[in-house]
Amino acid sequence: MSFEQTSENNPYNITKRQHYHMQAILKKFAVSDQIQITSKSDKQSRFTDSMDQCFMGRRAWSEECETHISHPIERRFLAQVRRIENSESICDHKAISEYHLLWYLRYHFSKNEVEDCDLFKNLECGSLGREVEELVESWGKVPVRSGGKIAGRFKATIDIKKLLISNEHVYKKYKWQVVKSSLRNFISADCYGETLTMAVTPKIFLIGGENINEAVCLATNDEVKELNEKTIKCAREFYFGID
Repeated sequence: MSFEQTSENNPYNITKRQHYHMQAILKKFAVSDQIQITSKSDKQSRFTDSMDQCFMGRRAWSEECETHISHPIERRFLAQVRRIENSESICDHKAISEYHLLWYLRYHFSKNEVEDCDLFKNLECGSLGREVEELVESWGKVPVRSGGKIAGRFKATIDIKKLLISNEHVYKKYKWQVVKSSLRNFISADCYGETLTMAVTPKIFLIGGENINEAVCLATNDEVKELNEKTIKCAREFYFGID
């Protein structure tokens, strides 16, 4: 069993609807609170909001990952986005790299839910009640169940923590270039995967690379079109925004 509902009253405010891409960025692509989503497979479009299930996992990772790991990375990333929006330069390239990786990992685990696993083989212990488990989870801890098992979301968190650390060196040599558009809009992929690009607003696109000659550049309409085509190619299931 991987997906588990919270208890009915959810007394410890466990996050039920987990975004793999942060709401603050999604909302930048909204017009009157509505985001245009286009299916990669059939090119059909629809309008929705940032709470649509297509942007979320089904409690795929634990509250520790949601609150203690993801939120600090999101805050540091958003601080850099706000600097760019205020015509300031990026001062923390690592913050952007961390979020790029987190987005990729959360997307992966939202689509590939982890099964319950043995943390300790044949451990002689009982299981806690659901509300007690949620209390332990709200502390950022891992409740162990009968036989030494843990719920899949805790295993996903362990994997995410390991992958954030083990892949940190991959990004060390990269900086991020800011590409701005004055007319045509950028669109965003549901996930860019390993590709070192990402649209963060309809007017701002980031490109990672080893040799960045210009920290900030202004794209022509044709260049925006080309980047949007690359976004569509990177997208897994859909892309969003109005170009």
